[in-house]
Amino acid sequence: MNTDTLLQNQIQQQLRAGVDAHVRGNLLAAENAYKTVLSLDDINAIAHNNLGFVYGQQANWPLALEHLHKALVINPDYATAMSNLGQIYFSTGEQEQAMALLEKATVLDANDPQHWHNLARIDLLRGNFQRAEYAWWRACNLRPDYLDYQVNMAIAIAAQHRFAEAEKIYQGVVAQHPQHFNALLQLGICWLLMKNYGNAQQIFQRALQINPRDPSLLRHCGLVELTLGNKPAAAKFFQALLELTPEDQDARVDYALVLLELGDASALAQERDYLQAIAQPNERVQQYLPVISNALVAQGLH
Repeated sequence: MNTDTLLQNQIQQQLRAGVDAHVRGNLLAAENAYKTVLSLDDINAIAHNNLGFVYGQQANWPLALEHLHKALVINPDYATAMSNLGQIYFSTGEQEQAMALLEKATVLDANDPQHWHNLARIDLLRGNFQRAEYAWWRACNLRPDYLDYQVNMAIAIAAQHRFAEAEKIYQGVVAQHPQHFNALLQLGICWLLMKNYGNAQQIFQRALQINPRDPSLLRHCGLVELTLGNKPAAAKFFQALLELTPEDQDARVDYALVLLELGDASALAQERDYLQAIAQPNERVQQYLPVISNALVAQGLH
């Protein structure tokens, strides 16, 4: 075996090792493997792309941009690097540049569902729900077996207030995969928005058995219990949410308002003190803090 063949074998071995580690979530091992590839072949576009993606996952934007740009210099039509670069630009606030790259990636490689998913995800964040729906529809057609795309498409549909359509998709996913956490969560949210509170409560209970520490689930469990008049249960969910996300201002306001309804003045005073200490309170805190303070004054607590 000649030297070139040995080198190529080593490069491929390190690339596979990097991808395997990346898939397992071991970013440090993936980073080291991709760096090894580049020490052997500094114009390896795949290694530059993969390493840039690792840095993007670590929010190391300068290094992510550096390696993704290098991948595109080496291969200007590298759609995956283009899509990844678009996501990084969106994260750094360069929205127009981001969208141009994400759109171009779907043109260059329209048969890769990941490109459509990346475009749809950013469109959803930007509030372009119709195009997000279309992009996930394209992804679903390319990968009909991948249930996450179906759930995401239904989220975009629900965002357009077409709740019955979204409900049907979520139920279809749950029928295929009864333990699909996000489908259960989103179905519950859909039912909550449709004012089907009993079913929402039941489906959230199923989701809690899978992931009892998911912040979005805890928030919506609290909301549905509050809507059903189960104030002590709502308080427990908001309290659990705050244990996970203590700086969540909206959750703290929700918890305080439930405490106000329950008449728990001592716990409410603690929440009032926390809210008053927030350096940059959001609009809800500013709106409800006087209400909470006035209620405590009326009860003789200062």
